[in-house]
Amino acid sequence: MKLIDIHVHGGYGVNFNTSDKQEIKELLNKFYNRGIVAVCPTLVGDDIKSLRNRFKLFREIKNESNHCQSAIIGLHLEGTFLNPQKPGIQDKKVFLEPNIENFTELAKGFEDIIKIVTLAPELDKNNKLTNYLEKKNIKTHAGHTLSKNKGNTSATTHHFNAMPPINHRGENLALDSLFDNETYCEIIADGIHVSKNMLKLFFKTKDKSKIILVSDALPAAHSEKEIIFCAKKINSKGMDKQGTLAGCVMFLDEIIKNAVKNSIFSPKDIKKYAFENPLKHLCLKDEEIGNLA
Repeated sequence: MKLIDIHVHGGYGVNFNTSDKQEIKELLNKFYNRGIVAVCPTLVGDDIKSLRNRFKLFREIKNESNHCQSAIIGLHLEGTFLNPQKPGIQDKKVFLEPNIENFTELAKGFEDIIKIVTLAPELDKNNKLTNYLEKKNIKTHAGHTLSKNKGNTSATTHHFNAMPPINHRGENLALDSLFDNETYCEIIADGIHVSKNMLKLFFKTKDKSKIILVSDALPAAHSEKEIIFCAKKINSKGMDKQGTLAGCVMFLDEIIKNAVKNSIFSPKDIKKYAFENPLKHLCLKDEEIGNLA
């Protein structure tokens, strides 16, 4: 079965933020052999110069892609426009205010390689950056946020994680998005980022056409070495020394297999959650699909 992962940081010791072209190409080959035929390499926060160098590198890799490696759909920028009060594992020192000026300084000339931007809606004044990006066909996801609502974003990043917990009173991003049939929700179904019972509730509640399975896989996935991620040491369980989850140490195919085994969702829905919905959400054109056809 063909799978698409729109939120993945690396694997087998390869880090999308720091590894070289050959290492990344080898990782894309390994992903393809696992059935993950396309990805949005996800970059955590860094200084502007370093990120622009990454944009250039991934554009080159995308243009050099072949039929034996996972296709690069475009980049997912997760670590730049977040709320410093909800950084997760990421370094809040490199966060930027989510506005058009900062995005332009960061991404001018590379808008074509960027497909998703995660941001904190409460910091995007009058939804100006969100609206600007959506007009450029760059999807915006609400994540690492204290917002009570999604603003004008079109999806949530790793639903439930790094956002206010569900409350039975008032507006709530995590709860309200479950019932909003216009909003896509990324979900890490590994049973660690979200408990099994909450996963079952999510899959029973959320419109099936708006669920996107992601891995949030770390460079630590299938690596025996302790890794450095966001300038922190991350162990084999995907945590720093304080026990903060940095991401997942399973790949998307493994997460799906484990979730089906635990009756989180039905095998008949895998294609929708991990292939069809990502394609629809990202509004991919035929020429962008490449070897997925």
